[in-house]
Amino acid sequence: MDFLKPVFESGRIDFAGQGHASRLTTVLVAGAGVVSLVIGFAMQRLELCFYAFAVGVVMTYAVVLPPWPFFRKQPVAWLERKTPDAPLADTGPRRTLVEDVSDDNSD
Repeated sequence: MDFLKPVFESGRIDFAGQGHASRLTTVLVAGAGVVSLVIGFAMQRLELCFYAFAVGVVMTYAVVLPPWPFFRKQPVAWLERKTPDAPLADTGPRRTLVEDVSDDNSD
């Protein structure tokens, strides 16, 4: 199982990978639904239809949930953090809403 260690260590997928995972989930779950419906109809057993669908959903999530490398092919290039050249100007003490209301002398 050492070959799976690099797959799970990162734990992150990129934005394109999230879209790919979403589309893949939709297609695989829909496919599992169609296959389970055909199996249940062919065998004339509703119970078998539910079990086939459950197996399809579990297999779908086994494919989609781990952060596989094909979900990390387009990493986001973040911009460098900018440091301000000069400190921000001090505009004096800030008044809160409570101070604004309590300073209001319009009786």
